[in-house]
Amino acid sequence: MKNILAISYLFPNAERPNHGIFVFNRLKAMSKYANVTVINPIPWSPVHGFIDKFKHLANIPFKAERDGITIYHPRFFSIPGHFKGLEVVTYKQAVKNVIKQIGFEFDLVDLHWTFPDLPSGDYLSNYYKVPYRVTLRGMEAFHQQDGDVRETLVAHYLSKVDSIISLSEEMADTADKIANTRSKTKVVRNGVDTDAFYHIDQAECREKLDLPPDQKIILGVGALIHRKGFDVVIKALKKIILQLGLNNTHFYILGSEGAEGDYRKELKALVTSLGLKDHVHFVGAVPNNELITWYNAADVFCLSSRGEGSPNVLTEALASGCPAVATNVGSVPEIMTSEPNLGTVVKVDDIDAITKDLSDLLLTETDRATQAANLNKYTWDWCAKQVV
Repeated sequence: MKNILAISYLFPNAERPNHGIFVFNRLKAMSKYANVTVINPIPWSPVHGFIDKFKHLANIPFKAERDGITIYHPRFFSIPGHFKGLEVVTYKQAVKNVIKQIGFEFDLVDLHWTFPDLPSGDYLSNYYKVPYRVTLRGMEAFHQQDGDVRETLVAHYLSKVDSIISLSEEMADTADKIANTRSKTKVVRNGVDTDAFYHIDQAECREKLDLPPDQKIILGVGALIHRKGFDVVIKALKKIILQLGLNNTHFYILGSEGAEGDYRKELKALVTSLGLKDHVHFVGAVPNNELITWYNAADVFCLSSRGEGSPNVLTEALASGCPAVATNVGSVPEIMTSEPNLGTVVKVDDIDAITKDLSDLLLTETDRATQAANLNKYTWDWCAKQVV
């Protein structure tokens, strides 16, 4: 088998086992067809230990094993929020230090984020004379929202990288516009772990979660950040509960603050201002292995994001048999049209459309078991075969 060196700024670790889990899931599936080694550099500076959201990084071991894959976590110098150009040098050095220790016997350098991964991948490709590729996992990977050296460097190296995998047509188009990359790009969306997400009786799941059987339940899952659009669903809920048969509709949000910030204060203020404190429930972070119960307990899943790559929570919900209303971001259009009767796609921030489509699905009986069965083929192995 071929040997693949995967490098990713975004990757799960011992402290945050679900952070970037989709990167691990694809590499785990690919390890059936190639030997995979992972380098996941961890940012470090003297101030990291004094910042709450970074303190846990100190506890991550240098080397770990997970499901047969060896993962290295070297440290690279990073000043939070400043001097990002410096990370090109320090990140590359961290990667080189690991390679000096383990040797380089790889046939491909496989990058799973853009910055600071791309400059390191380009260096290794030139030095060791092997190809390198990058996966585009979200619109934020272009760093256009930052408007600094990262945006310039990403565009530069996208024009040089040997091949690109994009999780959506949207990102493939964006990369082509900034770096003329269409000829070397293949679109492969994420798979789903169908051993972990499948149909279970709704009443059984509600009893397990102590949720009232007579409620109409809308479910949202994700970090409590502005990009996830939970505020749009809350505004729609104000209109939904005024409709006949939907006055007992509730919105459950699973998630906590994220890397892009903490939007809880604004969301809770909105709930209070709209008089929805009895209808909106902030559940907090939920372990990944418990999500299946929530997907099956809900009547409708709502992905209200303002930006995504290939949203795992959507495919997990659908694979569990829960119909969905989702915004037209990332690979959502491809996912929602992959099989019939999965739900609807709406424009970002379109409160009226979300209100109407959620209301319609809440009042419609769907064949959840058949839906789950139809999605059973879109596994991580299905994804890995396309990638290979």
